[in-house]
Amino acid sequence: MDNNGTYSGQQGGTAWQQPGNGQAYGSQPNNGQAYNGQVYNGQAYNGQAYNGQPYNGQAYNGQPYNGQAYNGQVYNGQPYSGQPYSYPYPPMYQPPKKDGIGKKIGYFFLALSPAVVSLLLQLILSLAYVMIAAVIEMVGYMGQHSGASESVLTQIFYQALQEHMTGGVFFYHLMSLPIFGLWYYFGCKKPKLKQSFKNVTWKAGAIAVLGGVVLCLLSTSIVGIEQYLLPRIVEDYVELIESIDIGADVLSTVAAVCLAPIGEELVCRGLILYYAKKSLPRFFLANILQAAMFGLMHMNWVQGIYAFAIGLFLGYLTERYHSLLPAMLLHFVVNFSTTYWIDKAFFWIPDTFYAYGIMFVVTLALVLLLVLWGGKIPKRGETPERAGQKKL
Repeated sequence: MDNNGTYSGQQGGTAWQQPGNGQAYGSQPNNGQAYNGQVYNGQAYNGQAYNGQPYNGQAYNGQPYNGQAYNGQVYNGQPYSGQPYSYPYPPMYQPPKKDGIGKKIGYFFLALSPAVVSLLLQLILSLAYVMIAAVIEMVGYMGQHSGASESVLTQIFYQALQEHMTGGVFFYHLMSLPIFGLWYYFGCKKPKLKQSFKNVTWKAGAIAVLGGVVLCLLSTSIVGIEQYLLPRIVEDYVELIESIDIGADVLSTVAAVCLAPIGEELVCRGLILYYAKKSLPRFFLANILQAAMFGLMHMNWVQGIYAFAIGLFLGYLTERYHSLLPAMLLHFVVNFSTTYWIDKAFFWIPDTFYAYGIMFVVTLALVLLLVLWGGKIPKRGETPERAGQKKL
Protein backbone atom coordinates (compact mmCIF):
# COMPACT_ATOMS: atom_id res chain seq x y z
CA MET A 1 0.00 0.00 0.00
CA ASP A 2 1.51 3.41 -1.04
CA ASN A 3 1.01 6.86 0.45
CA ASN A 4 -2.25 7.35 -1.52
CA GLY A 5 -3.89 4.30 0.00
CA THR A 6 -3.39 2.18 -3.13
CA TYR A 7 -2.58 -1.51 -2.92
CA SER A 8 0.11 -2.97 -5.21
CA GLY A 9 1.00 -6.60 -5.25
CA GLN A 10 1.12 -9.90 -7.17
CA GLN A 11 -1.73 -12.30 -7.63
CA GLY A 12 -1.03 -15.48 -9.53
CA GLY A 13 1.98 -13.81 -11.22
CA THR A 14 -0.16 -10.93 -12.54
CA ALA A 15 0.42 -7.40 -11.32
CA TRP A 16 -2.67 -5.40 -10.43
CA GLN A 17 -3.46 -2.11 -8.82
CA GLN A 18 -6.82 -0.96 -7.52
CA PRO A 19 -7.97 1.64 -4.99
CA GLY A 20 -7.72 0.11 -1.57
CA ASN A 21 -10.50 2.21 -0.06
CA GLY A 22 -8.17 2.87 2.79
CA GLN A 23 -7.81 -0.84 3.57
CA ALA A 24 -4.39 -2.50 3.60
CA TYR A 25 -4.69 -5.77 1.74
CA GLY A 26 -1.08 -6.86 2.09
CA SER A 27 0.45 -9.15 -0.50
CA GLN A 28 -2.08 -11.91 -0.13
CA PRO A 29 -4.98 -12.52 -2.51
CA ASN A 30 -8.40 -11.43 -1.46
CA ASN A 31 -9.41 -15.04 -0.67
CA GLY A 32 -13.11 -14.55 -1.07
CA GLN A 33 -13.35 -11.20 0.74
CA ALA A 34 -15.58 -8.40 -0.52
CA TYR A 35 -13.94 -6.17 -3.13
CA ASN A 36 -15.88 -2.89 -3.36
CA GLY A 37 -18.82 -4.84 -2.11
CA GLN A 38 -18.37 -7.73 -4.58
CA VAL A 39 -16.93 -11.18 -3.95
CA TYR A 40 -13.50 -11.38 -5.56
CA ASN A 41 -12.95 -15.19 -5.54
CA GLY A 42 -9.20 -14.76 -5.52
CA GLN A 43 -8.88 -13.54 -9.15
CA ALA A 44 -7.17 -10.37 -10.37
CA TYR A 45 -9.83 -7.80 -11.29
CA ASN A 46 -7.82 -4.64 -12.21
CA GLY A 47 -10.54 -3.31 -14.51
CA GLN A 48 -9.93 -6.02 -17.07
CA ALA A 49 -12.14 -8.79 -18.32
CA TYR A 50 -13.09 -11.52 -15.91
CA ASN A 51 -10.50 -13.86 -17.49
CA GLY A 52 -13.06 -16.02 -19.20
CA GLN A 53 -14.65 -17.25 -15.98
CA PRO A 54 -18.42 -17.57 -15.75
CA TYR A 55 -20.06 -14.55 -14.24
CA ASN A 56 -22.71 -16.58 -12.35
CA GLY A 57 -25.38 -13.93 -12.46
CA GLN A 58 -23.46 -11.37 -10.33
CA ALA A 59 -23.26 -7.64 -11.05
CA TYR A 60 -20.30 -6.66 -13.24
CA ASN A 61 -18.49 -3.50 -12.09
CA GLY A 62 -21.38 -2.98 -9.75
CA GLN A 63 -23.84 -2.73 -12.69
CA PRO A 64 -26.36 -5.41 -13.63
CA TYR A 65 -25.86 -6.91 -17.10
CA ASN A 66 -28.35 -4.89 -19.14
CA GLY A 67 -30.76 -5.37 -16.29
CA GLN A 68 -30.48 -9.16 -16.58
CA ALA A 69 -28.38 -11.70 -14.69
CA TYR A 70 -25.55 -13.14 -16.75
CA ASN A 71 -26.87 -16.71 -16.21
CA GLY A 72 -23.50 -18.31 -15.88
CA GLN A 73 -22.38 -17.70 -19.47
CA VAL A 74 -18.71 -17.05 -20.23
CA TYR A 75 -18.04 -13.45 -21.25
CA ASN A 76 -15.30 -14.49 -23.73
CA GLY A 77 -12.63 -12.39 -22.07
CA GLN A 78 -13.94 -9.03 -23.34
CA PRO A 79 -14.57 -6.03 -21.06
CA TYR A 80 -18.18 -5.15 -20.44
CA SER A 81 -17.92 -1.36 -21.08
CA GLY A 82 -21.65 -0.89 -20.73
CA GLN A 83 -22.50 -2.59 -24.05
CA PRO A 84 -25.05 -5.38 -24.17
CA TYR A 85 -23.55 -8.82 -24.52
CA SER A 86 -24.58 -10.92 -27.53
CA TYR A 87 -23.37 -14.15 -29.02
CA PRO A 88 -22.01 -13.96 -32.55
CA TYR A 89 -24.87 -14.88 -34.88
CA PRO A 90 -24.36 -16.14 -38.44
CA PRO A 91 -24.87 -13.60 -41.21
CA MET A 92 -28.48 -12.80 -42.03
CA TYR A 93 -30.04 -15.14 -44.57
CA GLN A 94 -29.84 -13.64 -47.99
CA PRO A 95 -32.47 -14.77 -50.50
CA PRO A 96 -31.06 -16.16 -53.74
CA LYS A 97 -30.55 -13.62 -56.45
CA LYS A 98 -33.09 -13.72 -59.24
CA ASP A 99 -31.88 -14.65 -62.68
CA GLY A 100 -31.79 -11.89 -65.26
CA ILE A 101 -33.90 -11.85 -68.40
CA GLY A 102 -31.04 -13.18 -70.51
CA LYS A 103 -30.55 -16.17 -68.25
CA LYS A 104 -34.28 -16.89 -68.21
CA ILE A 105 -34.36 -16.91 -72.02
CA GLY A 106 -31.43 -19.32 -71.97
CA TYR A 107 -33.27 -21.64 -69.59
CA PHE A 108 -36.35 -21.48 -71.83
CA PHE A 109 -34.44 -22.79 -74.83
CA LEU A 110 -32.68 -25.27 -72.58
CA ALA A 111 -36.13 -26.54 -71.55
CA LEU A 112 -36.91 -27.28 -75.19
CA SER A 113 -33.64 -29.08 -75.87
CA PRO A 114 -34.43 -32.44 -74.15
CA ALA A 115 -37.46 -32.96 -76.40
CA VAL A 116 -35.42 -32.08 -79.50
CA VAL A 117 -32.62 -34.43 -78.46
CA SER A 118 -35.16 -37.17 -77.73
CA LEU A 119 -36.71 -36.92 -81.19
CA LEU A 120 -33.30 -36.89 -82.89
CA LEU A 121 -32.13 -39.90 -80.91
CA GLN A 122 -35.35 -41.74 -81.69
CA LEU A 123 -34.90 -41.10 -85.40
CA ILE A 124 -31.19 -41.93 -85.50
CA LEU A 125 -31.14 -44.96 -83.18
CA SER A 126 -34.36 -46.54 -84.45
CA LEU A 127 -33.37 -46.04 -88.07
CA ALA A 128 -29.87 -47.39 -87.48
CA TYR A 129 -31.24 -50.49 -85.77
CA VAL A 130 -33.84 -51.17 -88.47
CA MET A 131 -31.40 -50.59 -91.32
CA ILE A 132 -28.75 -52.85 -89.84
CA ALA A 133 -31.29 -55.58 -89.08
CA ALA A 134 -32.75 -55.35 -92.61
CA VAL A 135 -29.31 -55.51 -94.25
CA ILE A 136 -28.34 -58.54 -92.16
CA GLU A 137 -31.57 -60.31 -93.09
CA MET A 138 -31.15 -59.47 -96.77
CA VAL A 139 -27.53 -60.68 -96.81
CA GLY A 140 -28.61 -63.87 -95.11
CA TYR A 141 -31.26 -64.41 -97.76
CA MET A 142 -28.67 -63.81 -100.50
CA GLY A 143 -26.44 -66.46 -98.92
CA GLN A 144 -29.22 -69.00 -99.09
CA HIS A 145 -30.51 -67.89 -102.51
CA SER A 146 -27.51 -66.90 -104.60
CA GLY A 147 -29.56 -66.39 -107.72
CA ALA A 148 -32.18 -64.10 -106.15
CA SER A 149 -33.18 -61.18 -108.32
CA GLU A 150 -32.82 -57.53 -107.32
CA SER A 151 -36.58 -57.09 -107.02
CA VAL A 152 -36.83 -60.03 -104.64
CA LEU A 153 -33.96 -58.69 -102.51
CA THR A 154 -35.60 -55.27 -102.41
CA GLN A 155 -38.83 -56.83 -101.27
CA ILE A 156 -36.98 -58.79 -98.57
CA PHE A 157 -35.26 -55.59 -97.45
CA TYR A 158 -38.46 -53.54 -97.08
CA GLN A 159 -40.24 -56.42 -95.42
CA ALA A 160 -37.42 -56.64 -92.89
CA LEU A 161 -37.70 -52.90 -92.24
CA GLN A 162 -41.37 -53.34 -91.36
CA GLU A 163 -40.74 -56.35 -89.15
CA HIS A 164 -37.99 -54.69 -87.11
CA MET A 165 -39.75 -51.40 -86.38
CA THR A 166 -40.69 -52.49 -82.85
CA GLY A 167 -37.09 -53.56 -82.30
CA GLY A 168 -35.96 -50.09 -83.34
CA VAL A 169 -38.33 -48.48 -80.82
CA PHE A 170 -37.05 -50.82 -78.12
CA PHE A 171 -33.42 -50.03 -79.01
CA TYR A 172 -34.07 -46.28 -78.76
CA HIS A 173 -35.75 -46.53 -75.35
CA LEU A 174 -33.00 -48.78 -74.04
CA MET A 175 -30.15 -46.53 -75.19
CA SER A 176 -31.87 -43.30 -74.15
CA LEU A 177 -32.14 -44.29 -70.48
CA PRO A 178 -28.47 -43.80 -69.56
CA ILE A 179 -28.25 -40.66 -71.71
CA PHE A 180 -31.17 -38.85 -70.09
CA GLY A 181 -30.48 -40.40 -66.70
CA LEU A 182 -26.99 -38.89 -66.59
CA TRP A 183 -28.28 -35.61 -68.00
CA TYR A 184 -30.92 -35.45 -65.27
CA TYR A 185 -28.42 -36.38 -62.54
CA PHE A 186 -25.77 -33.84 -63.45
CA GLY A 187 -28.03 -31.18 -64.99
CA CYS A 188 -30.54 -30.96 -62.13
CA LYS A 189 -28.13 -30.60 -59.18
CA LYS A 190 -27.73 -34.32 -58.57
CA PRO A 191 -31.17 -35.19 -57.12
CA LYS A 192 -30.93 -37.76 -54.34
CA LEU A 193 -32.66 -41.06 -55.08
CA LYS A 194 -32.98 -41.79 -51.35
CA GLN A 195 -34.97 -38.59 -50.79
CA SER A 196 -37.11 -39.37 -53.84
CA PHE A 197 -38.10 -42.71 -52.29
CA LYS A 198 -38.71 -41.02 -48.94
CA ASN A 199 -41.14 -38.55 -50.50
CA VAL A 200 -43.25 -41.34 -52.00
CA THR A 201 -45.90 -42.08 -49.38
CA TRP A 202 -48.72 -44.62 -49.59
CA LYS A 203 -50.97 -41.75 -50.58
CA ALA A 204 -48.71 -40.83 -53.50
CA GLY A 205 -48.71 -44.45 -54.66
CA ALA A 206 -52.51 -44.68 -54.41
CA ILE A 207 -52.96 -41.45 -56.38
CA ALA A 208 -50.55 -42.73 -59.03
CA VAL A 209 -52.36 -46.06 -59.49
CA LEU A 210 -55.88 -44.63 -59.41
CA GLY A 211 -54.80 -41.69 -61.53
CA GLY A 212 -53.32 -44.05 -64.11
CA VAL A 213 -56.62 -45.89 -64.54
CA VAL A 214 -58.68 -42.67 -64.60
CA LEU A 215 -56.35 -40.96 -67.07
CA CYS A 216 -56.42 -44.01 -69.31
CA LEU A 217 -60.22 -43.71 -69.41
CA LEU A 218 -59.91 -39.97 -70.00
CA SER A 219 -57.62 -40.56 -72.97
CA THR A 220 -60.06 -43.15 -74.34
CA SER A 221 -62.89 -40.63 -74.16
CA ILE A 222 -60.73 -38.00 -75.89
CA VAL A 223 -59.92 -40.38 -78.75
CA GLY A 224 -63.62 -41.29 -78.98
CA ILE A 225 -64.56 -37.61 -79.30
CA GLU A 226 -61.78 -37.01 -81.84
CA GLN A 227 -63.04 -39.77 -84.13
CA TYR A 228 -66.24 -37.74 -84.59
CA LEU A 229 -64.57 -34.34 -84.85
CA LEU A 230 -61.39 -35.39 -86.73
CA PRO A 231 -62.22 -38.70 -88.44
CA ARG A 232 -59.42 -38.65 -91.00
CA ILE A 233 -56.73 -37.98 -88.40
CA VAL A 234 -58.01 -40.78 -86.18
CA GLU A 235 -57.98 -43.22 -89.12
CA ASP A 236 -54.34 -42.41 -89.83
CA TYR A 237 -53.55 -42.88 -86.14
CA VAL A 238 -55.23 -46.31 -86.05
CA GLU A 239 -53.21 -47.41 -89.09
CA LEU A 240 -50.03 -46.24 -87.39
CA ILE A 241 -50.78 -48.17 -84.20
CA GLU A 242 -51.65 -51.30 -86.14
CA SER A 243 -48.39 -51.07 -88.11
CA ILE A 244 -46.35 -50.83 -84.91
CA ASP A 245 -48.53 -53.53 -83.29
CA ILE A 246 -47.72 -52.64 -79.69
CA GLY A 247 -48.17 -55.60 -77.38
CA ALA A 248 -47.77 -58.19 -80.13
CA ASP A 249 -44.24 -59.19 -79.11
CA VAL A 250 -41.94 -58.96 -76.11
CA LEU A 251 -39.80 -56.07 -77.41
CA SER A 252 -42.74 -53.76 -78.11
CA THR A 253 -44.32 -54.62 -74.74
CA VAL A 254 -41.15 -53.92 -72.77
CA ALA A 255 -40.52 -50.70 -74.72
CA ALA A 256 -44.04 -49.32 -74.27
CA VAL A 257 -44.88 -50.51 -70.76
CA CYS A 258 -41.54 -50.58 -68.94
CA LEU A 259 -38.93 -48.39 -70.66
CA ALA A 260 -41.07 -45.52 -71.96
CA PRO A 261 -42.44 -44.52 -68.52
CA ILE A 262 -38.90 -44.15 -67.19
CA GLY A 263 -37.31 -42.41 -70.16
CA GLU A 264 -40.19 -40.05 -70.92
CA GLU A 265 -40.48 -38.99 -67.28
CA LEU A 266 -36.77 -38.22 -67.16
CA VAL A 267 -37.15 -36.06 -70.25
CA CYS A 268 -40.45 -34.26 -69.55
CA ARG A 269 -41.06 -34.16 -65.78
CA GLY A 270 -37.35 -34.29 -65.05
CA LEU A 271 -35.34 -32.12 -67.43
CA ILE A 272 -37.98 -30.02 -69.21
CA LEU A 273 -39.93 -29.16 -66.06
CA TYR A 274 -36.72 -28.35 -64.15
CA TYR A 275 -35.49 -25.86 -66.75
CA ALA A 276 -38.99 -24.48 -67.40
CA LYS A 277 -39.39 -23.57 -63.71
CA LYS A 278 -36.16 -21.57 -63.94
CA SER A 279 -37.40 -19.74 -67.00
CA LEU A 280 -41.06 -19.04 -66.23
CA PRO A 281 -42.42 -17.09 -63.23
CA ARG A 282 -45.12 -19.58 -62.16
CA PHE A 283 -45.23 -23.35 -61.86
CA PHE A 284 -48.46 -23.70 -63.83
CA LEU A 285 -46.77 -22.05 -66.85
CA ALA A 286 -43.81 -24.41 -66.57
CA ASN A 287 -46.22 -27.33 -66.24
CA ILE A 288 -48.08 -26.29 -69.40
CA LEU A 289 -44.78 -26.07 -71.30
CA GLN A 290 -43.58 -29.54 -70.31
CA ALA A 291 -47.03 -31.06 -71.02
CA ALA A 292 -47.07 -29.41 -74.46
CA MET A 293 -43.62 -30.81 -75.24
CA PHE A 294 -44.78 -34.22 -74.01
CA GLY A 295 -47.66 -34.07 -76.48
CA LEU A 296 -45.47 -32.93 -79.37
CA MET A 297 -43.01 -35.75 -78.76
CA HIS A 298 -45.70 -38.27 -79.78
CA MET A 299 -45.67 -36.72 -83.27
CA ASN A 300 -49.39 -37.15 -84.01
CA TRP A 301 -52.46 -35.13 -83.11
CA VAL A 302 -54.47 -37.98 -81.58
CA GLN A 303 -51.88 -39.01 -79.01
CA GLY A 304 -50.60 -35.45 -78.65
CA ILE A 305 -53.91 -34.08 -77.35
CA TYR A 306 -54.49 -36.66 -74.64
CA ALA A 307 -50.78 -36.83 -73.82
CA PHE A 308 -50.95 -33.11 -73.04
CA ALA A 309 -53.82 -33.73 -70.59
CA ILE A 310 -51.97 -36.63 -68.95
CA GLY A 311 -48.75 -34.57 -68.83
CA LEU A 312 -50.43 -31.84 -66.79
CA PHE A 313 -51.35 -34.31 -64.06
CA LEU A 314 -47.91 -35.95 -64.19
CA GLY A 315 -46.29 -32.54 -63.71
CA TYR A 316 -48.52 -31.83 -60.71
CA LEU A 317 -47.68 -35.20 -59.17
CA THR A 318 -43.94 -34.66 -59.63
CA GLU A 319 -44.01 -31.20 -58.08
CA ARG A 320 -46.35 -32.24 -55.27
CA TYR A 321 -44.04 -34.99 -54.02
CA HIS A 322 -40.67 -33.67 -55.27
CA SER A 323 -40.03 -37.02 -56.94
CA LEU A 324 -40.27 -38.61 -60.38
CA LEU A 325 -41.24 -41.99 -58.96
CA PRO A 326 -45.01 -41.37 -58.62
CA ALA A 327 -45.11 -40.02 -62.18
CA MET A 328 -43.24 -43.09 -63.45
CA LEU A 329 -45.69 -45.38 -61.64
CA LEU A 330 -48.70 -43.53 -63.08
CA HIS A 331 -47.17 -43.59 -66.57
CA PHE A 332 -46.64 -47.35 -66.24
CA VAL A 333 -50.29 -47.89 -65.20
CA VAL A 334 -51.53 -45.83 -68.17
CA ASN A 335 -49.43 -47.70 -70.73
CA PHE A 336 -50.15 -51.11 -69.23
CA SER A 337 -53.89 -50.44 -69.10
CA THR A 338 -53.97 -49.12 -72.65
CA THR A 339 -52.05 -52.13 -73.97
CA TYR A 340 -53.88 -54.95 -72.22
CA TRP A 341 -57.22 -54.46 -70.53
CA ILE A 342 -58.93 -51.09 -70.82
CA ASP A 343 -60.75 -51.88 -74.10
CA LYS A 344 -61.87 -55.27 -72.82
CA ALA A 345 -63.15 -53.87 -69.52
CA PHE A 346 -65.23 -51.07 -71.05
CA PHE A 347 -66.46 -52.72 -74.23
CA TRP A 348 -70.05 -52.12 -73.05
CA ILE A 349 -69.79 -48.35 -73.45
CA PRO A 350 -71.75 -47.29 -76.58
CA ASP A 351 -69.60 -46.05 -79.43
CA THR A 352 -71.37 -42.70 -79.65
CA PHE A 353 -70.31 -39.10 -79.33
CA TYR A 354 -72.56 -38.51 -76.29
CA ALA A 355 -71.25 -41.59 -74.45
CA TYR A 356 -67.67 -40.44 -74.92
CA GLY A 357 -68.68 -36.94 -73.84
CA ILE A 358 -70.17 -38.24 -70.59
CA MET A 359 -67.09 -40.38 -69.98
CA PHE A 360 -64.88 -37.33 -70.52
CA VAL A 361 -66.81 -35.23 -67.97
CA VAL A 362 -66.87 -38.00 -65.35
CA THR A 363 -63.17 -38.89 -65.67
CA LEU A 364 -62.15 -35.22 -65.67
CA ALA A 365 -64.10 -34.74 -62.42
CA LEU A 366 -62.32 -37.78 -60.94
CA VAL A 367 -58.95 -36.30 -61.91
CA LEU A 368 -59.83 -33.05 -60.11
CA LEU A 369 -60.86 -35.05 -57.03
CA LEU A 370 -57.46 -36.78 -57.07
CA VAL A 371 -55.77 -33.38 -57.18
CA LEU A 372 -57.85 -32.24 -54.20
CA TRP A 373 -56.91 -35.41 -52.34
CA GLY A 374 -53.25 -34.93 -53.20
CA GLY A 375 -53.24 -31.41 -51.79
CA LYS A 376 -51.39 -28.22 -52.51
CA ILE A 377 -47.98 -28.13 -54.11
CA PRO A 378 -45.27 -27.36 -51.52
CA LYS A 379 -43.78 -23.90 -51.53
CA ARG A 380 -40.06 -23.42 -52.03
CA GLY A 381 -38.20 -24.86 -49.03
CA GLU A 382 -41.31 -26.70 -47.77
CA THR A 383 -41.43 -30.47 -47.46
CA PRO A 384 -44.16 -32.51 -49.22
CA GLU A 385 -45.35 -33.82 -45.83
CA ARG A 386 -45.85 -30.33 -44.45
CA ALA A 387 -47.73 -29.20 -47.56
CA GLY A 388 -50.02 -32.22 -47.24
CA GLN A 389 -50.99 -31.18 -43.72
CA LYS A 390 -52.36 -27.82 -44.91
CA LYS A 391 -55.93 -27.37 -45.96
CA LEU A 392 -56.73 -26.37 -49.49
